[in-house]
Amino acid sequence: MRCEISRAEELKQKLDLTDLPSIPQKEQDAGVLILIHDNGTDELKVLLCVRSRELRRHPGEEVGVIESDDYIVLGNLPAFRARFGILIHPTVALLRRPPTFSLSINEVESVFWIPLSEFLDDTYHSTFPMEKFYMVHMFQFDSYPVTYGITALMCIVVAIGLLGRHPKFNLMSNLTVSDMMEKHLDSLEIIRHVYEFSSRKFENSKI
Repeated sequence: MRCEISRAEELKQKLDLTDLPSIPQKEQDAGVLILIHDNGTDELKVLLCVRSRELRRHPGEEVGVIESDDYIVLGNLPAFRARFGILIHPTVALLRRPPTFSLSINEVESVFWIPLSEFLDDTYHSTFPMEKFYMVHMFQFDSYPVTYGITALMCIVVAIGLLGRHPKFNLMSNLTVSDMMEKHLDSLEIIRHVYEFSSRKFENSKI
């Protein structure tokens, strides 16, 4: 148990997580659990869901894992602004044991684990600009479902923090690969830069 708590604290510091969740804006708020699997190797994985095709917007994704039994909460990321103006409040958790998933079929079509390192590679990555600084990221994997938008951005941020590595692509229009290399930015400096812009409202776009 002591080793588990020590590992949880280490991961929490790498992501600059807070104990208190970000403050709802009383608009379109949604909570998201980012579940990390650590099997003792460097290959940390994140759990992602494929949403039900019946849903048009962010659902209350339910996969049947239970806090304290299946995972330990590490802390909270700042809020992230998603498409349609939804404000996402992410909580990061560490898996404690292999879960038995019980999917809400009205919300979740399937779940899959994917190595965090995939979100720092440019092999399957593409972007398109939106607003002044923001870039929409997309990963069109061969072996995994397509991951894009705010889900992709949160995975990128978590990967940068937990793996301590730079992405091989521009993160924002004001945070390019050249910026990160020339300024010798460490992982915390990079993700804090993203946090600075993550919850801002989009002025000219609804995606």
